[in-house]
Amino acid sequence: MRTHKNMKQKWYVMLLFVPIVGLFVACENFLDVPPTSELESVYFENENRVDRGMGAIYSELGVLYCPNMDNGAFHAGPLGKLWLSGDDLTVQNNGNLQFEGFVSLTTGDGTVLSYWDILYALIARANFMLEKLEDPEVVAVIETPGKANWRKGEALFLRSWANIRLWDSFRKAPNQYYRIKSIEDSYLPPTKGFELLDQAIGDLEVAVDLLPDSWDDKNKGRVFKNSARGLLVKAYMLRACYADQYDGGNRTGDYNNAITWFERIDNSVSTIEGIPFGDNFDIRKENNAESLFEYQASENIKEDNPWLNGNFGGDAGAMGATYIQYWEHQHTNYMCGSVFGPTQKLIDAFEDGDPRFDETILNRNEGGKEGFDWLSGDWYNFNGYQFIKYINGERRGDLDHQYGVTSGNNPRLLRLADVKLAVAEAYLQTGNEPAARQQLNDIRHRARLSTPDGTESPVPADFTTTITMDNIINERLVELAGEEDIRFSDMKRWHAAGYIDLVEWAEQPYEMWGYDEANKINPFEFNVEKNLLLPIPQSEISANPLMQADGNNPGYF
Repeated sequence: MRTHKNMKQKWYVMLLFVPIVGLFVACENFLDVPPTSELESVYFENENRVDRGMGAIYSELGVLYCPNMDNGAFHAGPLGKLWLSGDDLTVQNNGNLQFEGFVSLTTGDGTVLSYWDILYALIARANFMLEKLEDPEVVAVIETPGKANWRKGEALFLRSWANIRLWDSFRKAPNQYYRIKSIEDSYLPPTKGFELLDQAIGDLEVAVDLLPDSWDDKNKGRVFKNSARGLLVKAYMLRACYADQYDGGNRTGDYNNAITWFERIDNSVSTIEGIPFGDNFDIRKENNAESLFEYQASENIKEDNPWLNGNFGGDAGAMGATYIQYWEHQHTNYMCGSVFGPTQKLIDAFEDGDPRFDETILNRNEGGKEGFDWLSGDWYNFNGYQFIKYINGERRGDLDHQYGVTSGNNPRLLRLADVKLAVAEAYLQTGNEPAARQQLNDIRHRARLSTPDGTESPVPADFTTTITMDNIINERLVELAGEEDIRFSDMKRWHAAGYIDLVEWAEQPYEMWGYDEANKINPFEFNVEKNLLLPIPQSEISANPLMQADGNNPGYF
């Protein structure tokens, strides 16, 4: 394990007693046999134990980013398969058609089931720690001033992050806002409308007051005030775009709330100016000033085994992350079923001379193949283009030494550029076009300064006349291409708000989704009444009578 990531060294030490604590507590008074593991009632004996409990929440992120996204279902596949529904990434040979071609996605899909289960496992751990942090005896062992509040803020943020994903992907996922202690408590009803999203927003607004402004180097990687402010911007943008679909919607009010929280973010302009675009994907520049939240990827002590998750607390199990760039490797190709690359739409979206192109895409036809021999025959897919955002040049980073599948390079889950481009929409839609244009120009100016030698490129030029939603949509494509669960989420909310029409897009998939003859997706069966949401896993429907009574999302049976 690399020692320069201080926080990463702690998170793999995972508490596994939580699911079975009720059994031990129930037996404590009438069993004379000593328990074989520590009881919940005595575990939190010092501040370090509280820190470990908090680390357990963060560590569940590692299960999302391991190659199998393993919740116990072997070969569920990596999380990134879910991102293929957008127009920025594609696959070779019609692999993963259920997500990219919207074909035959069922309620029993293992990737969807794992995604659901892991998000709820993260929420359960957050609820456990939030309950403990209300216990005076636990709070009493925390000696560092302010830390009890910091830990509450972290737990609220992480629960909110998971709830936002559940709302965006499944919409009526249950709101598990307290610790489940019995079977009866576990039967939660489906949420309606904005209920789950509003839970996340409320939690984040509390978290802002609890979290610290920043962390010292030893604690880098933990969320802080600006993390919550940035996620609030994103949450309110979701709420605004769907305002016409649910009771309580207020598009203008939600746009204004997004603006309010954005304007409370510290140093939003100077931070962007001081960080080259490529630094945001460089293993040597993790947790930089633009980063608001990232998973702290690492390598396990013995081996980073991609066929195991890190929850069992041993010295072998995946702690690294699997990226689309690594999926042409024989092991990851085996697990993912295909090779991933850029759509022709993404390739064509960059202006000639935009430094972000060379940081994002490599063109075999123009040379520059040195250092990428490992791509082998896959070099010739996608008309000779490769998506290299996290592996360009020396920032390829550490692959695990045993299998070469996972990377120690952190997935950046939320960065300031994303927030600035999101709030640009809010400014534009509330009549402040100059402020919207400024957000885009900040991003474009930083792009011009992101050349290898730091000399300013003339491209992309600042916008000097009125911008439109199309300008924002295109800028988000080139700036955020292939990043964390962004593009299809954007497309869905823009459709809901009426800024694009995905019904028309589905009639022209090769133009609007960005495919070409060499990488044709066939069949392509997008249905706007069905494919804007994922199916609720059948196991959840079967186990929860309240969910069963309400039924699955439209189009899934």
